[in-house]
Amino acid sequence: MSSNGSSVTLLDLPVDLLLLIFPYLDAASFLSLTSTCRALHNPDFVEDAMYWSDLVRHQFRVPNQPVVQNDGRRWKRLYKRMRTQSKIFSWGNDDKGCLGQSFDMPNLPGQRRPVMRRSRHISCPGEMEGTEQLGIISDMQCGGWSTSLLTSKGALYTCGVLDGLQFNQRRPPYMQQPKRQPTALRFPSGMPQPKDRYDPVTAIKQFSSGRSHVLALSDTGRIWSWQDIELPGMHVKFVHHSLTEDGRERGTGVVKKVVAGWNKSVALIEGSGIVVWEPLQLSPEECDTSDAALVLESTVVPRTRYVESQNRKTAEGSSEGEDVGEVQSFIVLEDSILFNTSLGKVFAALITWTDTAQTVSDPVELSIPAGGEANAEASFVTDIQGSFRNFAVFTKAGDVLTSEQDRVMPLLTNQHTNRRLFTRIPALQNKQVISLAFGDYHFHALHSTGEITSYGYEPQSCGALGLGGHGVPEGRLRGIRNRGIGGDGHLVPHAYTEGRRVWFEKEKQEWISFITSGGADPQEGAARVRMAIGSPGPNAQGEVSEWIEQEGRDWEGKFGIRGQGEEDDGLGAYFALSVSAAGWHSGALVLVNEDMAEKLRKAVEVPEHPPGEEPQEDVASSAQPSYESSRATPSTSDTAPSNETILDRAADWGRYFLGLAPYNVNDAAYDPNAAHLRTNTTARNQPGPSNRHNPQSQNFGASPRPGYKYIWADDHFPRLRLSDGTEMPGEVPFHEWRYGRPEWNLAWEDGE
Repeated sequence: MSSNGSSVTLLDLPVDLLLLIFPYLDAASFLSLTSTCRALHNPDFVEDAMYWSDLVRHQFRVPNQPVVQNDGRRWKRLYKRMRTQSKIFSWGNDDKGCLGQSFDMPNLPGQRRPVMRRSRHISCPGEMEGTEQLGIISDMQCGGWSTSLLTSKGALYTCGVLDGLQFNQRRPPYMQQPKRQPTALRFPSGMPQPKDRYDPVTAIKQFSSGRSHVLALSDTGRIWSWQDIELPGMHVKFVHHSLTEDGRERGTGVVKKVVAGWNKSVALIEGSGIVVWEPLQLSPEECDTSDAALVLESTVVPRTRYVESQNRKTAEGSSEGEDVGEVQSFIVLEDSILFNTSLGKVFAALITWTDTAQTVSDPVELSIPAGGEANAEASFVTDIQGSFRNFAVFTKAGDVLTSEQDRVMPLLTNQHTNRRLFTRIPALQNKQVISLAFGDYHFHALHSTGEITSYGYEPQSCGALGLGGHGVPEGRLRGIRNRGIGGDGHLVPHAYTEGRRVWFEKEKQEWISFITSGGADPQEGAARVRMAIGSPGPNAQGEVSEWIEQEGRDWEGKFGIRGQGEEDDGLGAYFALSVSAAGWHSGALVLVNEDMAEKLRKAVEVPEHPPGEEPQEDVASSAQPSYESSRATPSTSDTAPSNETILDRAADWGRYFLGLAPYNVNDAAYDPNAAHLRTNTTARNQPGPSNRHNPQSQNFGASPRPGYKYIWADDHFPRLRLSDGTEMPGEVPFHEWRYGRPEWNLAWEDGE
């Protein structure tokens, strides 16, 4: 009731006041309030970005994503899906079990029982096992030999080993032993464990995986450090810095962020700046007898303590570090630290760490190329991301510029160089890129659409790009070419125009296996297959791989699933929330809409024949031994070839047919157990009912199970008109581009 006796309604309140009230409401109350009247039930209120982003980040501990922090609709949809749909996928080199995936069972002819072995390389995303009982996964990060997960309860889990080179175990072989499934990181005895009950001192709100250690920040603001999965974490304290551990977000001594680098630990502490120290290395005995470690040697990055809100003044009346600005984000590379500030600037500083001196140089500002843009947004840096030796900066104009530590070093050591500092990859510019995750030689981009694209190369065809085909043709149709003695998988130049997406749908893997084997008529498409994945030049491979990319881009729309049913919230069946990479492996936190995924599976499967029209088995074909019985019964003939000989002949024939003669595939990258080389490619096209129920057709992605075929079973290998005027050979009509042939930008490395 107002002073003049008139009543005041909720709508009479200023909008700013309403926005201040919303954060005090839970999701149910907020939606009920905005449904009370038409004035409140509009996107400005219902999809308020501040409300939903704050709710998702605090309730589920999801890291902030500055590029999309104002996208209220996206955060609202994420809130709904985070409760039940978060899954972890991993791929790449499975050194020390860091991928958290189970054993493979290879299918060798004549083998009486399967041999259990772990695949060293996994080239397609696979779901990490043992995560169902962990609850909601809110973040994941890869380390040098590990993959770590953070749950919505604030518990950390890790698989693999934290330090693959550390000899600090009490028992032989004295090295850290791999954990094949996610294992909870422990705290000192007597302290609450987050997996058991909540306590703000041990509940983790932000963490970082380095090459060989993990740093974490609890709800109270305490720093924890782990060097071994089997040893408890240590509370980090400093001699020269006082920390505030009362849960506040701002204030002197509050830790804003921690980063575990390649060989350093770093924290942004308000009032101190960016503090650097060596990762803790304690013996098992020391971990047993103490719950904290005192850091004696640390250093601060100069001119990083400035905080705009506090407005500290020096004797001259100017704010200390005012020309630098307040640190917004920072990264730790092998020998340097880079950070961006509130002024839109980015700086780099050199780390010098010896037994006698531990220093960080004065920051040097990096010049951001405008790229032909006249507005200030083109050079205003909003974020910086990177690890080991690679990094990227994001600008307000939507540009993403990549670089590496070697390009920065001349500036930090006062050496002259003509080398450009940044690279502008076409596929990353104004493509709604949220974040970049860098491994040793490969990196991924996460887009706001929930898609992940891959760049760089995978050493020894280890599968780090996540594009499939460990050294075999499926990966070539995605644009991978093998080079060198080790068979390193490099992307064709065409892949940097639009990017190559990581596929999570199993059906896409079946489809590309089918296309790789030659399609519906392998003999008719043989010349095109050889041209696309066996030619010394990359042009045909690059353009065909882009055609493949476009066909797989809108998989749900292509088969009429998008926009159908209440379960479609616009995020798709597979929506990547975050991506991480380190060393030779990668991982992603993906929201999986099982209802939509099941619809997709059903949409691509059709009966081979309508009911009542099944052909009769003929006597000749039914008298032949089945595929299962023939491969399960070893030959006893003295003249019968060995399993190795059968595989070698199949491999040789496959190489010849696919144009993969030795000039293009070396032994290190060649996998004789590939499904498309274990059977005769033409067998699945032979007439007769026996072929319809033969598992051979399943090896080629033509049939999911007996009596059914995939919807693409009659498709041919693509025949295209290439951009240089070349017409691919064949008798089938030319295939059209789903989104039009791109304007190739193959010289992007030479331009700005």
